Amino acid sequence: MSLIYTILIFILTISIIVTFHEFGHYLAARLCGVKVLEFSVGFGKRLIGKKAGKDKTDYKICVLPLGGYVKMLDEREGKVENFEKYRSFNNQSLLKRSVIVFSGPLFNFILAVFFYFLIFVSGYSGFQPLVGSVINNSVAKNIGMEENDIIYSVNLNNVKTWSGATLQTIKIASEKKNINLEVLRNNKVIKLQDIGYEKINLESRNIFENLGILNFASKTVTIGYIEKESIAEISGLLAGDKILSINGIIVRNWVEIVNFIKKSPDIKLSLYILRNNVNKIIDVIPEKFVNNGLEIGRLGISPLIDKDLVSKNTIKIKYGVFDSMKLSIFKTYDFTLLTFNFVFKLIKGEVSSNSISGPVGIASYASDSFHSGYINFLGLLAMLSISIGILNLLPIPMLDGGHLMYYLIEFVMRRPIPDRVQLIFQQVGMSFLILLSIFALYNDLLRIM
Repeated sequence: MSLIYTILIFILTISIIVTFHEFGHYLAARLCGVKVLEFSVGFGKRLIGKKAGKDKTDYKICVLPLGGYVKMLDEREGKVENFEKYRSFNNQSLLKRSVIVFSGPLFNFILAVFFYFLIFVSGYSGFQPLVGSVINNSVAKNIGMEENDIIYSVNLNNVKTWSGATLQTIKIASEKKNINLEVLRNNKVIKLQDIGYEKINLESRNIFENLGILNFASKTVTIGYIEKESIAEISGLLAGDKILSINGIIVRNWVEIVNFIKKSPDIKLSLYILRNNVNKIIDVIPEKFVNNGLEIGRLGISPLIDKDLVSKNTIKIKYGVFDSMKLSIFKTYDFTLLTFNFVFKLIKGEVSSNSISGPVGIASYASDSFHSGYINFLGLLAMLSISIGILNLLPIPMLDGGHLMYYLIEFVMRRPIPDRVQLIFQQVGMSFLILLSIFALYNDLLRIM
């Protein structure tokens, strides 16, 4: 059932983003006077649809709902009557063709602005950026951060939530600028020492954790949940056990526990625990687990979440209509720049290609975000819409950016690229996209194996 649920959410996610992308092409084509023959959601055999309008455009939904397309009148794809030639795509001016092609990605950015607007105007919840603990000998410890500090600003940009502080740090580090944090301590704003941008691991999902900054939820050392038939259950661990030390080394937070376990696949660990006010020693051997090609240890335990502490540190943020519109545009702009930076770093080899996610990864993220509430789902839709918009702008044949590249060459050379040459480019582009898809799927499988 959960697999079917995940697939349905994935289809919904892709359908929303791709349909709006294609609507951008459709609307631009209509405004430029081009005849639209088909507007399809999905590929393959037609399920339902209706021909409407003076052009009898076929609006339809097809059997494979993993994309869509707009088919326009075009002499390169079939015979066009003389009286309609002026309405065919290939006979439009260079400017009109460019506008039609560019409007697809443009509508992806407009859709992202709309989703962010809904988030800001509806209000969203987040954890306040409260530092639960600071890891000894870490970057955070060295710059003077202390437990119970509240992150106030990142490079003079005020932040209100833990995720906001994280994203701001990622943005600045990706621009190769040093990070300066201001914290609120005893009702006073204190400026900490700068953090060199090279110390920020942009590939990590836990930027602050790598710096030694842990949020309040990581402070626990108590087991909240144990997976059925896991090594933890077989070894005799119970929910409610408090882990005091591992191999004689005191642990102060859940991150230290996880790091100990991850570094010890198939290696015996002695856990010194407190259970019902009685101290016990339980030996465990974490099972070997492959994650992104790396062998790590795994026990099958999750931390106890203090609901009162979570409630106390959760804040609700809501904006008016005008501020929501302004913030949604800024948010879309920021994430667009961040994504472009990621792509450039990927091309230059500064970011591992293992960061690329495919359909399995996207489906998992979509399912998780949908399950956690509509605000999180809208946020994911906005980010995916921006990512798809940027992907389509890359100068790769078969994508919108590839066509725009053709038009740029046509503008410079004062004549279009021959159809034969375009066909070769299309075949190369198709091969590249297939290989990229296979690689992304391979990354997905590595993460779940």
